[in-house]
Amino acid sequence: MNAGTTVFGVSAALVWGTADFTGGISAKRAPAIPVVAIAHGTSLLLLLLWVAIARVPIADPTNLLWGFFAGIAGSIGLICFYHALSLGQMGLNAAISGLLTAAIPVLFSFARNGTPGAIQLTGFAVAALSIFLIAYVPRTGKARPAGLLYAIAAGFGFGILLIGLKFASQNGVLWPQISARIASVIVAGGASLPLLRKNREQRARLVQPATLALATLAGLLDTGGNMLYMLATRAGRLDVAAMLSSLYPAATILLAHWLLRERTTRLQTAGMVLALAAVALISH
Repeated sequence: MNAGTTVFGVSAALVWGTADFTGGISAKRAPAIPVVAIAHGTSLLLLLLWVAIARVPIADPTNLLWGFFAGIAGSIGLICFYHALSLGQMGLNAAISGLLTAAIPVLFSFARNGTPGAIQLTGFAVAALSIFLIAYVPRTGKARPAGLLYAIAAGFGFGILLIGLKFASQNGVLWPQISARIASVIVAGGASLPLLRKNREQRARLVQPATLALATLAGLLDTGGNMLYMLATRAGRLDVAAMLSSLYPAATILLAHWLLRERTTRLQTAGMVLALAAVALISH
């Protein structure tokens, strides 16, 4: 395994996990879609300032298109993810989306580079079991905790994002990231307008200093995680970079436990442990 891929991938996981925790908190204070628009809009302005000051040459149009495509998928995934976090327990929904985020680019990489071996197949079986345990709620007998469907949708969006960022990063990371942010601002901003136009209370909650600060921090961290992931893909294989970066739910789970005192059942805790074990097996 390339050392650069490991360092950048694990770093991306830590930064993304912190971003998701921060974004989830802000989405509890205000609607998730405007939160994403503010988060990505702020990071877009800072990225444009960066390339202007550093005079970074513009990227190849193909890379910009891949970045734009990745931005659309990522913004939809992030909106669903923030909404999932605002509805249910952070750790559980983060684990579910993280597992799907990892599996999609790994399957894509296997399709391009060959079929998985026995260890990887075992990882997928463990992943399926972990999803069941995480989703199962013993008290009600329902296998659908709050936010589960949104967490699944987020996982698909993030998985497509990771594939798109891989192709977007062939000749650099800054301009493709700008292209991705333009797409996400268009999606999230356009979806925010009808929501905010009709609800004065939501507008008031969105412009509170604490909400704006949390959304801005989430956007900056998310952008940093994206760039670290793109560097990981440039240093090594897509599946390895995706699996390492997809460890981000561990950071979100730990922050939710330490700061919010979230509790889980034994089965759900076992599911989260199995989810991390599945990530390790799939990326072997």
